[in-house]
Amino acid sequence: MKKFFQIIGITTLLIGSFVFTEKVGTTAKLSDELLTEIKSKKDGYKENAIEPIIKDNTIIPGVNGKEVDVNKSYKQMSKIGYFDDKLLVYKTLEVEEILDKNKDKYIIGGSNVRKEVSLIFKTKNKDNINNIVKILDQKNVKGTFFIDSSYLENNHNKIIKLVQNGHTVGNLSKNEDYEDSDFVWMKTIITNIGNQKYNYCYTVKPQKKVLKTCQIQDSYTIIPTAVINHNFLTKVKKNLKAGGIISLEVNQELNTQIEAIVNYIISKGYAIKSLENQLKE
Repeated sequence: MKKFFQIIGITTLLIGSFVFTEKVGTTAKLSDELLTEIKSKKDGYKENAIEPIIKDNTIIPGVNGKEVDVNKSYKQMSKIGYFDDKLLVYKTLEVEEILDKNKDKYIIGGSNVRKEVSLIFKTKNKDNINNIVKILDQKNVKGTFFIDSSYLENNHNKIIKLVQNGHTVGNLSKNEDYEDSDFVWMKTIITNIGNQKYNYCYTVKPQKKVLKTCQIQDSYTIIPTAVINHNFLTKVKKNLKAGGIISLEVNQELNTQIEAIVNYIISKGYAIKSLENQLKE
């Protein structure tokens, strides 16, 4: 009887060992297949880095790329045992960050490889932006408001809220005169009331005096790709392009058309970004 139980025990052990070995082999096979699949598909998810474009006295920032981190992606997918691109882990292909080194050049747009645009709302003195802000917030998009010193003096709480809510605030100084002392105190306030990192100047055409003054004050100078002060929707349609910086003068006509403008841009597959985000390298 004892011998019988010994035989049963040995047989059970052999069967269990066989089953375990088979399971290990199957798991190893699936793992090898998964790793091979990730390697074979990784190039399809790669996004090459786009280098910045510097031409004469203008600059367009570059864009980081990304590629699949095979080992980390495999580690994630091995938990479920099959390929799922939602579990891909990426590593960044970085471009050189050069904007900080080139404040002596005009920024004329964002990279055209990203379907993004910035809307600049040129705001002065007693302009009413309440409806514009309301529409942007409802659509969950961010704008860029270039304001003058009179507007900042009379609406400082509103400006604080804009920055805190992720919008960008640009600096028009006093009557767009960057040699006026208002420029410096405005810059100090704008860059210290929230998470906005940079200060921005505005000009519709190259002006060496503006560029030099803003460079000295550690500020970027923007030249919009389009400047619009009437027939807003029609002209936005005409000037819409990837990387565009569209300047819109705040007035009553714009207030009545802003919702249609935002809806149109979104319907064409564009993301509306604040200047601060669009120019991130």
